[in-house]
Amino acid sequence: MDIMNKFNKAIDLLKTKYLMRFKQKTFVGNNYKINYLLEKNSKSSDLLIVFSACTKLGQKARYNYIRTLDEFKCNKLFILDDFGFDGRGAYYLGKDKDFKIEEDVRALIKKIGEEVNHKNEIYIGSSKGGYSALYFGLERKNSHIITGAPQYNLGDYLNLPNHQNIMKYIMGDCSDESINKLNNLMKDKLISNKDNNNSIYIHYSTEEETYDSDIKPLLDQMKNINLKVNHDKREYSSHAELTLFFPGYIKSMVNKIIER
Repeated sequence: MDIMNKFNKAIDLLKTKYLMRFKQKTFVGNNYKINYLLEKNSKSSDLLIVFSACTKLGQKARYNYIRTLDEFKCNKLFILDDFGFDGRGAYYLGKDKDFKIEEDVRALIKKIGEEVNHKNEIYIGSSKGGYSALYFGLERKNSHIITGAPQYNLGDYLNLPNHQNIMKYIMGDCSDESINKLNNLMKDKLISNKDNNNSIYIHYSTEEETYDSDIKPLLDQMKNINLKVNHDKREYSSHAELTLFFPGYIKSMVNKIIER
Protein backbone atom coordinates (compact mmCIF):
# COMPACT_ATOMS: atom_id res chain seq x y z
CA MET A 1 0.00 0.00 0.00
CA ASP A 2 1.48 3.39 -0.96
CA ILE A 3 1.86 6.38 1.37
CA MET A 4 -1.21 8.19 0.04
CA ASN A 5 -3.46 5.18 0.60
CA LYS A 6 -2.15 4.80 4.14
CA PHE A 7 -2.78 8.50 4.75
CA ASN A 8 -6.33 8.27 3.41
CA LYS A 9 -7.07 5.23 5.56
CA ALA A 10 -5.77 7.06 8.63
CA ILE A 11 -8.01 10.05 7.89
CA ASP A 12 -10.99 7.73 7.39
CA LEU A 13 -10.33 6.03 10.72
CA LEU A 14 -10.05 9.32 12.62
CA LYS A 15 -13.26 10.67 11.13
CA THR A 16 -15.10 7.42 11.80
CA LYS A 17 -13.97 7.36 15.44
CA TYR A 18 -15.13 10.96 15.88
CA LEU A 19 -18.54 10.23 14.38
CA MET A 20 -18.97 7.06 16.45
CA ARG A 21 -18.21 8.99 19.62
CA PHE A 22 -20.29 12.11 19.00
CA LYS A 23 -22.85 11.43 16.24
CA GLN A 24 -23.81 7.78 16.54
CA LYS A 25 -27.44 6.97 17.31
CA THR A 26 -29.08 3.76 18.47
CA PHE A 27 -32.31 2.28 17.17
CA VAL A 28 -33.99 0.08 19.76
CA GLY A 29 -35.61 -2.74 17.83
CA ASN A 30 -37.86 -5.49 19.06
CA ASN A 31 -34.88 -7.70 19.84
CA TYR A 32 -31.62 -5.83 19.23
CA LYS A 33 -30.14 -2.35 19.40
CA ILE A 34 -28.84 -1.17 16.03
CA ASN A 35 -26.16 1.54 15.95
CA TYR A 36 -26.21 3.94 13.02
CA LEU A 37 -25.19 7.33 11.65
CA LEU A 38 -27.68 9.52 9.83
CA GLU A 39 -27.06 12.55 7.65
CA LYS A 40 -30.22 14.29 6.47
CA ASN A 41 -30.60 16.67 3.55
CA SER A 42 -34.09 18.06 3.07
CA LYS A 43 -33.24 19.18 -0.47
CA SER A 44 -32.37 15.67 -1.64
CA SER A 45 -34.72 12.96 -2.88
CA ASP A 46 -32.05 10.25 -2.50
CA LEU A 47 -31.30 7.97 0.45
CA LEU A 48 -27.98 6.11 0.59
CA ILE A 49 -27.99 3.06 2.88
CA VAL A 50 -24.46 1.86 3.61
CA PHE A 51 -23.44 -1.41 5.27
CA SER A 52 -20.14 -2.22 6.96
CA ALA A 53 -17.62 -4.82 5.84
CA CYS A 54 -15.78 -7.16 8.17
CA THR A 55 -12.76 -5.72 9.95
CA LYS A 56 -9.48 -7.49 10.66
CA LEU A 57 -9.16 -9.84 13.61
CA GLY A 58 -8.91 -7.82 16.79
CA GLN A 59 -10.63 -4.74 15.34
CA LYS A 60 -14.18 -3.83 16.27
CA ALA A 61 -16.72 -3.12 13.55
CA ARG A 62 -16.66 0.33 11.99
CA TYR A 63 -18.59 2.30 9.42
CA ASN A 64 -17.41 2.27 5.81
CA TYR A 65 -17.29 4.76 2.94
CA ILE A 66 -18.12 7.86 4.98
CA ARG A 67 -15.41 9.95 3.34
CA THR A 68 -16.02 8.34 -0.06
CA LEU A 69 -19.57 9.70 0.03
CA ASP A 70 -18.74 13.10 1.53
CA GLU A 71 -19.22 14.98 -1.72
CA PHE A 72 -22.81 13.81 -2.20
CA LYS A 73 -25.35 16.12 -0.58
CA CYS A 74 -28.12 13.65 0.09
CA ASN A 75 -29.64 11.60 2.88
CA LYS A 76 -27.22 8.96 4.16
CA LEU A 77 -27.83 6.10 6.57
CA PHE A 78 -24.75 4.18 7.71
CA ILE A 79 -25.66 1.00 9.62
CA LEU A 80 -23.11 -0.69 11.89
CA ASP A 81 -22.84 -4.46 12.22
CA ASP A 82 -21.14 -4.71 15.61
CA PHE A 83 -22.70 -8.02 16.57
CA GLY A 84 -20.94 -11.37 16.64
CA PHE A 85 -18.66 -13.21 19.03
CA ASP A 86 -16.01 -10.50 18.81
CA GLY A 87 -18.04 -7.47 17.72
CA ARG A 88 -16.97 -7.74 14.08
CA GLY A 89 -20.36 -8.57 12.67
CA ALA A 90 -23.04 -11.16 12.01
CA TYR A 91 -23.98 -10.19 8.45
CA TYR A 92 -26.91 -8.22 9.95
CA LEU A 93 -28.73 -11.57 10.23
CA GLY A 94 -29.16 -12.86 13.77
CA LYS A 95 -27.92 -15.03 16.60
CA ASP A 96 -28.50 -18.75 17.15
CA LYS A 97 -30.81 -19.01 14.13
CA ASP A 98 -33.22 -16.31 15.35
CA PHE A 99 -32.68 -14.04 12.29
CA LYS A 100 -33.97 -11.17 14.42
CA ILE A 101 -31.12 -8.76 13.72
CA GLU A 102 -32.24 -8.56 10.11
CA GLU A 103 -35.80 -7.80 11.24
CA ASP A 104 -34.63 -4.87 13.35
CA VAL A 105 -32.32 -3.59 10.58
CA ARG A 106 -35.29 -3.73 8.22
CA ALA A 107 -37.37 -1.78 10.76
CA LEU A 108 -34.63 0.86 11.06
CA ILE A 109 -34.48 1.32 7.29
CA LYS A 110 -38.28 1.66 7.18
CA LYS A 111 -38.22 4.24 9.99
CA ILE A 112 -35.55 6.38 8.36
CA GLY A 113 -37.24 6.04 4.98
CA GLU A 114 -40.39 7.53 6.48
CA GLU A 115 -38.43 10.40 8.05
CA VAL A 116 -36.71 11.63 4.90
CA ASN A 117 -38.27 12.74 1.65
CA HIS A 118 -36.77 10.37 -0.89
CA LYS A 119 -37.54 8.78 -4.22
CA ASN A 120 -34.38 6.72 -4.72
CA GLU A 121 -32.96 4.13 -2.32
CA ILE A 122 -29.33 3.26 -3.00
CA TYR A 123 -27.84 0.32 -1.07
CA ILE A 124 -24.04 0.24 -0.82
CA GLY A 125 -21.47 -2.17 0.60
CA SER A 126 -18.47 -4.36 -0.10
CA SER A 127 -17.71 -7.99 0.81
CA LYS A 128 -19.86 -8.60 3.92
CA GLY A 129 -21.42 -5.20 3.42
CA GLY A 130 -21.94 -6.02 -0.25
CA TYR A 131 -23.83 -9.16 0.71
CA SER A 132 -26.02 -7.08 3.01
CA ALA A 133 -26.60 -4.37 0.40
CA LEU A 134 -27.97 -7.07 -1.91
CA TYR A 135 -29.85 -8.89 0.84
CA PHE A 136 -31.80 -5.84 2.01
CA GLY A 137 -31.82 -3.90 -1.25
CA LEU A 138 -33.38 -6.67 -3.32
CA GLU A 139 -36.50 -6.57 -1.14
CA ARG A 140 -37.25 -2.97 -2.13
CA LYS A 141 -38.93 -2.20 -5.43
CA ASN A 142 -36.96 -0.03 -7.87
CA SER A 143 -33.92 0.14 -5.60
CA HIS A 144 -30.33 0.67 -6.72
CA ILE A 145 -27.69 -1.66 -5.27
CA ILE A 146 -23.96 -0.90 -5.52
CA THR A 147 -22.08 -3.97 -4.32
CA GLY A 148 -18.41 -4.90 -4.30
CA ALA A 149 -17.31 -8.56 -4.36
CA PRO A 150 -20.12 -9.87 -2.15
CA GLN A 151 -20.33 -13.37 -0.79
CA TYR A 152 -22.94 -15.69 -2.30
CA ASN A 153 -22.53 -19.19 -0.85
CA LEU A 154 -22.45 -17.78 2.66
CA GLY A 155 -22.46 -21.12 4.46
CA ASP A 156 -19.39 -22.38 2.60
CA TYR A 157 -17.65 -19.05 3.12
CA LEU A 158 -18.32 -18.98 6.87
CA ASN A 159 -17.29 -22.62 7.20
CA LEU A 160 -13.72 -21.67 6.35
CA PRO A 161 -11.47 -22.00 9.43
CA ASN A 162 -11.05 -18.27 10.03
CA HIS A 163 -14.80 -17.59 9.78
CA GLN A 164 -16.44 -20.44 11.69
CA ASN A 165 -16.96 -18.40 14.85
CA ILE A 166 -19.13 -16.02 12.83
CA MET A 167 -21.29 -18.91 11.64
CA LYS A 168 -21.52 -20.31 15.18
CA TYR A 169 -22.82 -16.93 16.35
CA ILE A 170 -25.41 -16.68 13.56
CA MET A 171 -26.52 -20.32 13.47
CA GLY A 172 -25.41 -21.77 16.80
CA ASP A 173 -23.30 -24.43 15.07
CA CYS A 174 -21.46 -25.32 11.86
CA SER A 175 -23.64 -28.27 10.89
CA ASP A 176 -24.39 -29.24 7.29
CA GLU A 177 -27.94 -28.00 7.86
CA SER A 178 -26.66 -24.56 8.90
CA ILE A 179 -24.24 -24.41 5.98
CA ASN A 180 -27.02 -25.25 3.52
CA LYS A 181 -29.38 -22.72 5.11
CA LEU A 182 -26.84 -19.92 4.73
CA ASN A 183 -25.88 -21.03 1.21
CA ASN A 184 -29.50 -20.70 0.11
CA LEU A 185 -30.24 -17.31 1.66
CA MET A 186 -29.06 -15.20 -1.26
CA LYS A 187 -30.29 -17.63 -3.90
CA ASP A 188 -33.78 -17.51 -2.40
CA LYS A 189 -33.63 -13.73 -1.98
CA LEU A 190 -32.78 -13.24 -5.64
CA ILE A 191 -35.52 -15.55 -6.87
CA SER A 192 -38.27 -14.21 -4.61
CA ASN A 193 -37.53 -10.59 -5.54
CA LYS A 194 -36.67 -10.98 -9.23
CA ASP A 195 -39.65 -8.84 -10.31
CA ASN A 196 -38.80 -5.85 -8.08
CA ASN A 197 -37.14 -3.91 -10.91
CA ASN A 198 -33.87 -3.49 -8.99
CA SER A 199 -30.79 -2.03 -10.65
CA ILE A 200 -27.60 -3.80 -9.56
CA TYR A 201 -24.10 -2.37 -9.98
CA ILE A 202 -21.44 -4.93 -9.13
CA HIS A 203 -17.67 -4.51 -8.87
CA TYR A 204 -15.43 -7.58 -8.79
CA SER A 205 -12.17 -9.12 -9.95
CA THR A 206 -12.01 -12.35 -11.94
CA GLU A 207 -8.58 -13.11 -10.44
CA GLU A 208 -9.24 -12.87 -6.71
CA GLU A 209 -9.81 -15.82 -4.40
CA THR A 210 -13.60 -15.54 -3.98
CA TYR A 211 -14.44 -15.28 -7.68
CA ASP A 212 -14.98 -18.98 -8.43
CA SER A 213 -16.67 -19.81 -5.12
CA ASP A 214 -18.98 -16.81 -4.76
CA ILE A 215 -18.89 -14.11 -7.40
CA LYS A 216 -19.23 -16.25 -10.52
CA PRO A 217 -22.19 -18.28 -9.16
CA LEU A 218 -23.86 -15.02 -8.16
CA LEU A 219 -23.33 -13.51 -11.61
CA ASP A 220 -24.65 -16.68 -13.24
CA GLN A 221 -27.82 -16.64 -11.17
CA MET A 222 -28.48 -12.95 -11.78
CA LYS A 223 -28.10 -13.58 -15.50
CA ASN A 224 -30.40 -16.62 -15.38
CA ILE A 225 -33.24 -14.62 -13.81
CA ASN A 226 -32.69 -11.60 -16.08
CA LEU A 227 -31.80 -8.97 -13.49
CA LYS A 228 -30.51 -5.57 -14.59
CA VAL A 229 -26.79 -5.67 -13.81
CA ASN A 230 -23.96 -3.22 -14.50
CA HIS A 231 -20.54 -4.94 -14.31
CA ASP A 232 -17.25 -3.38 -13.24
CA LYS A 233 -14.87 -6.26 -13.98
CA ARG A 234 -11.24 -6.00 -12.86
CA GLU A 235 -8.24 -8.34 -12.66
CA TYR A 236 -6.53 -7.69 -9.32
CA SER A 237 -5.34 -10.77 -7.46
CA SER A 238 -6.56 -10.38 -3.87
CA HIS A 239 -9.97 -9.81 -2.28
CA ALA A 240 -8.26 -7.34 0.06
CA GLU A 241 -7.54 -5.05 -2.91
CA LEU A 242 -11.26 -4.37 -3.13
CA THR A 243 -10.74 -1.41 -0.80
CA LEU A 244 -8.45 0.23 -3.36
CA PHE A 245 -10.77 -0.06 -6.36
CA PHE A 246 -14.35 -0.06 -5.08
CA PRO A 247 -14.55 3.52 -3.72
CA GLY A 248 -14.07 4.98 -7.19
CA TYR A 249 -16.82 2.75 -8.56
CA ILE A 250 -19.15 3.86 -5.76
CA LYS A 251 -18.62 7.51 -6.66
CA SER A 252 -19.12 6.88 -10.35
CA MET A 253 -22.35 4.94 -9.88
CA VAL A 254 -23.82 7.27 -7.24
CA ASN A 255 -23.12 10.17 -9.61
CA LYS A 256 -24.98 8.27 -12.30
CA ILE A 257 -28.00 7.55 -10.11
CA ILE A 258 -28.73 10.51 -7.89
CA GLU A 259 -30.53 13.72 -8.68
CA ARG A 260 -27.89 16.28 -7.83
